[in-house]
Amino acid sequence: VLLASLADVSPFVALLKAVTALSTSCTGTLVFSKSGIQIEVEYKRVLQATAYLANSLFEEWNYQPVKRNTQEDDEETDDSDESAEIDIDLSILNEVLSIYGSSGGWSGGRNKWRNNDDRGYDEDEPRGPLDRYFGSRNKKTTSLRMSYLGEGHPLRLLLAESAEGPTTVCQIHTLQSERRMELAFDDEDKIVKIIMKSSWLKDALSEIDSTCDYVSIICNPPQKITGTAKGRAAEAEVPIFRIEAKSIRGTVEASIMDYPNDREVLEFFECGQSMRFHYSFDVLHHAIRALAVSVKVSIRIDSEGVMSLQFLMPTGPSNERRTWMEFRVSQTLSQTRIVSYFRAVFGERRQSIIIIDSL
Repeated sequence: VLLASLADVSPFVALLKAVTALSTSCTGTLVFSKSGIQIEVEYKRVLQATAYLANSLFEEWNYQPVKRNTQEDDEETDDSDESAEIDIDLSILNEVLSIYGSSGGWSGGRNKWRNNDDRGYDEDEPRGPLDRYFGSRNKKTTSLRMSYLGEGHPLRLLLAESAEGPTTVCQIHTLQSERRMELAFDDEDKIVKIIMKSSWLKDALSEIDSTCDYVSIICNPPQKITGTAKGRAAEAEVPIFRIEAKSIRGTVEASIMDYPNDREVLEFFECGQSMRFHYSFDVLHHAIRALAVSVKVSIRIDSEGVMSLQFLMPTGPSNERRTWMEFRVSQTLSQTRIVSYFRAVFGERRQSIIIIDSL
């Protein structure tokens, strides 16, 4: 079904670590197709993480869809599946890929091998039959040779730092893939889209107290409140993008981060109407690892409160994007549910309910 080789596993490991932390059972789904590998993980039925590795990332990519014969009306036809899915323990896969250490820069480019008879080769060129699958001799990178024979077979991995050094062969048990949740996001129904540097969002989420229960994402169209009455001139400009973190029990002071309407901070901002959605911090903080390894993040939210975080990874010399990730998060706390919780815990007369303000 699949035969692939990768000169440097660093980009694979970076994506794998970003999504592995989400799964409490450490089980995820690998989807093989002609376009590459897709890693799928879900968390508490409210977050769906997907990582992509394009086939152009690999030095060798040979995928043959599974052919199944089906008989209908006494006529045999061939039906080729477009993709092959397996469930696998991602923590084991991560350990195997990191067996020689996951450090080492990713060149992002494809090696063009010379013929071994060419006396003009240098130290970075392949010399032996195994060298064509492995990276430069002078760069400490872990190379990978991966194969999968089909349903019921293990995922076979061969790893080495060089063709002349020791190699490690591992076989990881695979399971038939179970249908995971599909958290739909309607791009046509999105009400906000933001593109910014990953570090800006990472810093905001990292500063939130771990005891906070939920994070509110607040967006407004980029305009000022002028007010028709003279007494309203003191009202400040409405923040176009605000992140608020609060504790339901009020044990932690609210954390607020406002982002200015500045192209150097928000590279792209589009908001058709004022909105406020609430997300569990226990879920959202898992994006920090993905933000740490990405360059930019695209934030989109539809009218149902489903948020799509697309993480743009570094590109190679050809500026071709070969790896990327997407987290989809559903709104887990509505305004009504938060107020109802306060009333149940503190009683109808407790004034602390007022901290849940609405637009």
